[in-house]
Formats: sequence, structure tokens, C-alpha cells
Amino acid sequence: MSLVIREMALDEVGLIIDYFHGSPPEHLETLGVDPTRLPTRQAWRVRYVEGYDKAIQDRSTLLVIWMLDGVGIGFSAADKIVYGDEANMHLHVVDAQRRGSGIGSACVRETGVLNYHLAVTRWCLKATGPPAGSAPADRSAGT
Repeated sequence: MSLVIREMALDEVGLIIDYFHGSPPEHLETLGVDPTRLPTRQAWRVRYVEGYDKAIQDRSTLLVIWMLDGVGIGFSAADKIVYGDEANMHLHVVDAQRRGSGIGSACVRETGVLNYHLAVTRWCLKATGPPAGSAPADRSAGT
């Protein structure tokens, strides 16, 4: 088993776009994503192309792909980046069968190391919802 964590290449951003456009609305709801508000696939790709043209310290997003045995199983997206200070990191395991298996924990450790060039001192981690098989949290009770 070979786990590789690296910056996502521009020609791999389809993994993210396909993940969101291909996920059932119920899964997107656990992420706090309204599927009716997703950008079109084309508009999303254009946004990434524009971002990849910038130097890393000038980007609004930094994407990292998680590869297991040569297959993309997940990704992280750093956004709200304040270069040299803080950023949010969103973590997604795209293979539903692997959610809750612990693979995300291994990936996030390596992702943090990879993002050293942002000189971030504080990360705000944004998990992607409950592990597979668990019920969504009851948000009405303030949880």
C-alpha cells in the first residue's frame, strides 16, 4: 500500500469537481453544502485555472491530493489563507468506503507537512461530517 500526498496538479482538479457534483444531496448536507448553489463544472474549473496561474503565496486556495496506490482517494483544500499566519483546511475522503477508516488522519498529517511553504502557524481544520455509518448530528440541540 503506497500513500502519496502532494500538491494537486491542475489536470487533477476534476477529482474535487466530480466529488461535489457526484455526491448525493444527503452527503453534501452533512458537509453544509447546498447542491443547488454549486458552480457549474466549467465555472469551477475556470476558477482553478485562474488560481494556478498565481504564485502560491498569492493564491486564495491551495489543493492537495491524497493518492493510494496511484488512485486519488481524497484531497484537502486550504482557503482563507493569510500567508504566514493562518488558513482553513477542508478535508475530504472521496471514496465513501474509506470514510471512517482512519485513512484521513494519516493524510492530514502529511498534508500539514506539505503546506509548510504557506508559513501558516494556525490551521482551522474543517472535517467533512460524521464518519460513514453514523447518524448526522442533531443541530437543533446546539451540537
